[in-house]
Amino acid sequence: MSDLVGPILEVIKFIGRPAKRYLNYHRKFKKYVDDFKQAQAHLRVREADIQQQLQDELHFGKNPKQEVESWFRKVEEKLGHAQFVEDKISKGKYLFRSCLGKLVDEATQAMKEIYAEGQFSNGLVVNDPSTTKVKLPTEELAGTTKAEEIYHYLMGDEVRKIGVCGMGGIGKTTTMKHVHNTLVEETKFSKVIWTVVSQDFDIRRLQKKIACQLKEELSDDEDTTIRAAKLSEMLRKQGSYVLVLDDVWSCFSLEEVGIPEPKADNGCKLVLTTRSEEIVRSMGCTKVQVPCLSTDEAWQLFVSKVGQDMSPDPTLEPIMKDIVGECDGLPLAIVTVAGCMRGISDPLLWENALNELRGYIRSIQDVQKKVFGCLKFSYDHLRQNDRPCFLFCALYPEDYEIKKEEIIEYWMEERLIDEMGTRKAMEGCGYSILQKLVENYLLERAREVTHIKMHDVVRDMALDITKKGFLVKAGKQLKELPNEEEWTEDLEKASLMYNSISTIPPNMKSPICQKLTTLLLSRNSLEEIPESFFGHFPNLKILDLSFNPLTKLPNSISHLENLNALMLHDCYRLKNLPSLSKLQALKKLDLRRTSIKEIPQGLEMLVNLRYLNLGFTYLAIHPASTGAEEIRESNKLEVFEGFISNLGDWNTYASQRKRLHKYLICVSHSSFPGMDYSKMVKFRGCDINSGDGIILPYDIQLLEVTKCKGMRSLKDICGFEDATDLKECRIEECEELESICPSGCQLQTLESLYLSALHNLKVLVGTFSSLKKFHLLGCGKLKNLFSAKWLLHNLEEITVRSCEEMEKIIVSEEEGMGTIKYALPKLRILRLENLPELKSICSKNGVMVCDSLQSIVIMDCPKLKRFPLYLPLLDNLDKEKPSPPPSLEEIYLGPKEWWESLEWDHPHANNVLLPFLKFLY
Repeated sequence: MSDLVGPILEVIKFIGRPAKRYLNYHRKFKKYVDDFKQAQAHLRVREADIQQQLQDELHFGKNPKQEVESWFRKVEEKLGHAQFVEDKISKGKYLFRSCLGKLVDEATQAMKEIYAEGQFSNGLVVNDPSTTKVKLPTEELAGTTKAEEIYHYLMGDEVRKIGVCGMGGIGKTTTMKHVHNTLVEETKFSKVIWTVVSQDFDIRRLQKKIACQLKEELSDDEDTTIRAAKLSEMLRKQGSYVLVLDDVWSCFSLEEVGIPEPKADNGCKLVLTTRSEEIVRSMGCTKVQVPCLSTDEAWQLFVSKVGQDMSPDPTLEPIMKDIVGECDGLPLAIVTVAGCMRGISDPLLWENALNELRGYIRSIQDVQKKVFGCLKFSYDHLRQNDRPCFLFCALYPEDYEIKKEEIIEYWMEERLIDEMGTRKAMEGCGYSILQKLVENYLLERAREVTHIKMHDVVRDMALDITKKGFLVKAGKQLKELPNEEEWTEDLEKASLMYNSISTIPPNMKSPICQKLTTLLLSRNSLEEIPESFFGHFPNLKILDLSFNPLTKLPNSISHLENLNALMLHDCYRLKNLPSLSKLQALKKLDLRRTSIKEIPQGLEMLVNLRYLNLGFTYLAIHPASTGAEEIRESNKLEVFEGFISNLGDWNTYASQRKRLHKYLICVSHSSFPGMDYSKMVKFRGCDINSGDGIILPYDIQLLEVTKCKGMRSLKDICGFEDATDLKECRIEECEELESICPSGCQLQTLESLYLSALHNLKVLVGTFSSLKKFHLLGCGKLKNLFSAKWLLHNLEEITVRSCEEMEKIIVSEEEGMGTIKYALPKLRILRLENLPELKSICSKNGVMVCDSLQSIVIMDCPKLKRFPLYLPLLDNLDKEKPSPPPSLEEIYLGPKEWWESLEWDHPHANNVLLPFLKFLY
């Protein structure tokens, strides 16, 4: 009975309404249902089409338009209602078809209206502003911050300059990084510029840093005022911008630097972070003071860093809270102490830590010393042997990014790392120490994994610890040596690197520093050092004079019998060395890029030498002085860069197969370019034949062969097929070379192959499954390049230039009716230049599928009639249209007439590529 109530009510309504329309619903019910189903089907098709179009347009940097998303929601709503109506039709519960016909007609009209709204002629997506600017990596903000207040000032119009101030380690930089990352998502400012100023303020350096952020350059030769004018113009061109100057230690004139005064008419804002309220006032900034954390905020930060599993312990929690209290709400101190205590569960150790922390802070009155107390607490919990390594980092200038390899070298020569038998093992230990220092927040990571740096407060603490034994004036723009009274008897280390010291007065009294072990004078302007200067440094272990225009060295260096390391690299005017015969403790000698032409006297006496670098010099190891035999007999040598004068001496050395940790050796008579590999050998001008051949180290990473005779293929090099670490091979001007590798040769690790001026080269052969870069220049007899059978899936760059007989790039035996696809999925750059006989890139029915292709260069290839780049077809309103590779950026061509004469597989292919063309003729 209940099923009849609805239909009966409909009948009652029908009696009082015009009958004609309802009669039509009844008589033409089938037509209404057909219209309904057709509208439903059309709407589903349009929804699918627009969904597919959206997928095609939606990629990185794009978002769907809001109107598109709204339309999809309406479609789902109407299709859902249509399903309801369809269910009613199938169940047939209405007594009169007229009532159901009305419901069907209304649903039909609604779907037609939504269908009509689905016209988006201007595309379906808009730019995603969050992907157009780079965000800075930063830690999470702890507690109540001033970020919102700073952001409010920047987005408003009243405040133009903001000074963010507070004590060291309070979180000023972290706060501003978060503000920066919020600003880059806004459209109010055209650019957000971030520059670190640092304690050693220098106008020219600041000018250079800001220009660098703008991708511009300022000449070092120009006057500071001229540079300021140019920088000011660079900044004006940016439109409205925010300039953040981080870590400001002194007042300065914006005008002298070249920073336009922020005003309402230029829409610019300035933010500086500093530890001084006086600087904020003097520079006319609105002060925003970053506060310490509240007790609760400090506790939450500590727990997050020490580990959530530590806090539930009822025994530890009171002690932990007391320790947090001693940190006095300073984020840097909290994070440092928490990092040091992470993983410790013994209550006695926690109580001891609290007592130590209280002891330091109770004896120090001012706030800055409290910071040192917290940081020194972390320092004191380092292993005894690791502490000197940490303190050594303070010898570098403030904010300096220290190369890991360099600091570890210093540690080794200072004997801060225990003797472990090999330099490689000691190096590994050094990296382990660095990791510990980073994990305990005493050092910071820089440049991904290659560099580290000291936070400036941590460096201040380290210098406070070493104030009696360290003389550190690195990067202070000094023009002369410190006063004589600063060279005390207790001095252990002196760092004067990165200054402008040009002379040491001849009449200067020689410093008496019996304990001095390290003297760093690199990157100054020294031309000469007085004879008496090194007279009273009997325990000196490290002497670094690199990057100085020295013309000679004093003979007193010969008496530094405890010297472990002598660094003279890039002393480009240095031609001679004093005798080294007494320096038998020497482990490292670096003479790179000097003008020394003769093997230093006494080199053969350096029986403990582990590191010898003669790169980019005129020195060659030969029997007349220190021969290859002597080097071979030096069993402790682990790192060698330099020259061996002839192939015979090389084979004498290499036949022993002694494994060097690092080497860069040229068998030649002249200099060679430096490479990024740690194990490289270059043969230049050698006479090679299959009888004698060349002996190759099995762990070689880079091989260069230039202007060598008697070699017909690389099989003439003994051990070539066993070089399983080989990454790069360069062969140039070897007139007799006919093939690169014999058939079946497996070069599965080779990533880069450079072949130049090989006039008799006819075939490559070999297997190059890991090859990423291939360069072929001036190889006149080579007709075919790659076989289609080769696995070239890793190839990223192909350059073929000036090969007079080159006819085909990819050779294939398949010539069927269907399209053959040659997949080069990682290829980014394709260059084909000056190839007069090139007829095809691949087979007639072949195409190159290169989804990663960015740049194409085709110049002077007159016989090439087809450009077989695979262009996928897009379904565009009933007709197919090709599309370019998704990553394509540019196509350089010449001459233009050649391009216009090309044959295409698709009639619209030419037009699709036109936006990328740049004609060079």
